Amino acid sequence: MGNHGSSHGIRGTSFDFSSARSDWPLQFHTTHGEHIELSANRTRSRRKDSFCKGICFSHRPVAINEKIYINFVETSGSWSGVLRFGFTSVDPATVRGEDLPKYACPDLTNRPGSWAKALGERYASGNILLCYYVTRSGDVYYSVNGEEKGLFFGGVNTTGPLWVLLDIYGNTVTIEFCQPDSMPLNNMIRSSSGSSVSLQEQQHITSFSSLNISSSDGQPQPLLPLLRHHQNVEFTLAQLHKLQGKNIQISHDRTIATRIREEYCNAYVFASRPLRCGEKIVIQVLGVERSYVGGLAFGFTACDPLTVTATDLPDDSDLLLDRPEYWVVNKDVCRHPEMGDELSFFLTNDGEVLYSRNNSKVSTLMHVDRTLPLWPFFDVFGNVQKIRVLGVTVPHNQRLLRNTRATSYAGQGLTVNLPSPPLEQTTLPGNNQAPMMRSFSVPSTVFNQTPGSPVFPTGSSASQLVSVQSKDNNPVLDNDANECTVCYEKPANAVLYTCGHLCMCYECAMAVKGEKSALCPICRQQIKDVIKIFRT
Repeated sequence: MGNHGSSHGIRGTSFDFSSARSDWPLQFHTTHGEHIELSANRTRSRRKDSFCKGICFSHRPVAINEKIYINFVETSGSWSGVLRFGFTSVDPATVRGEDLPKYACPDLTNRPGSWAKALGERYASGNILLCYYVTRSGDVYYSVNGEEKGLFFGGVNTTGPLWVLLDIYGNTVTIEFCQPDSMPLNNMIRSSSGSSVSLQEQQHITSFSSLNISSSDGQPQPLLPLLRHHQNVEFTLAQLHKLQGKNIQISHDRTIATRIREEYCNAYVFASRPLRCGEKIVIQVLGVERSYVGGLAFGFTACDPLTVTATDLPDDSDLLLDRPEYWVVNKDVCRHPEMGDELSFFLTNDGEVLYSRNNSKVSTLMHVDRTLPLWPFFDVFGNVQKIRVLGVTVPHNQRLLRNTRATSYAGQGLTVNLPSPPLEQTTLPGNNQAPMMRSFSVPSTVFNQTPGSPVFPTGSSASQLVSVQSKDNNPVLDNDANECTVCYEKPANAVLYTCGHLCMCYECAMAVKGEKSALCPICRQQIKDVIKIFRT
């Protein structure tokens, strides 16, 4: 199916991809292999001889994420092998049936524009309903009898129209296109009214409250899941900033973010204000899209969202770390979400970010520079398709610390608490002001100090060994809390140049430094050198 000129005889008009109508029932194209015969309505295709020459196509292009249902009508036990299925970007109307090869795999798949793979031998029997579709990213997912099997293959070019490609091979003899409502699946149950409802649909229905919620303009809103893990929590309203990714839509009250269904990335949303130390922001998963892999991304930035435009936001959130401002991000936070999941992100007074799903196991996502104003942000990525911001709360044991913030003074080797400024005063300096200094947590004896000047390690190349001793003549490293933030086994005994953070053991620091674009795990500044610290 490579070059198909006029010598092949164009027997129809090529479809424009925009004309792919997923609401039109699929039929088989009149172009097909030598051993194929079609039913009168062209919804059924049968291989009448041998085990090969059974290639056939759909009569129209299919849409992205359009689900193709194939019913196995007749099978055989005389051969080996089963149906091959996939997609082609070559219009079947430009091909003659007698020019089609014996096999789709590898004869067609070795040519540009066709992608297919064989179904497993265990599906050689009848009474099988196959469903598959292609995503915008070119990944093909499939299910058998309503059971999701996951990713089948990838690499499909989705920039142009795609037709269904089928090879009725081996023990597969007759197949037909069918509508999902016409076939009972093994995950269907009967409702009290006698109609079929899938288990997933029933779980979706029963997880929602029975209360109608109205917006400020009086229009009814979709029903929202009940809170199960934060029902007695007192939340402060948290709205989403007007800065957003190109593939996200935000509700009128700016609390619900929905990714465009045919997209899987660049669905950024930001909180309307920075999160203070001691505060927790909680969201709820309202939509799940199983056809995508990967999960929600979460991070912080000291960059005021007002200074960023939507075109500045990359498809891959890792690229945010290349920006000059302070950004930290953790991808795939919730890789296997369920409808109604409640996800919390707690910024402690020590700059540690704790994550919990449904108030169960708590894990550490990252450590951040607690001295900076930190706007939380999400990328509604992959299989998380819709979220709702429940609000911001302060855990009970943190309420007394609400009005304080921790500030590090590297020049004195101290960490003190100072009153927090009002929220509206917590802003980044403008372009005409001095750049904001990142926090330094290393003791003063590591640096040459000049009062009133920034603090940097001695010398342009900080490869010398440094001995550090605390004020009371006890080694700084005796502090039990001062452990490596990478291995959590050895004490931190390595200072990073140029940021000055003391957060890793020497072995881990050298390993991180050896990586491409090595960054400090605390402040994300580039690691230019590692200084080993010895006890005295």
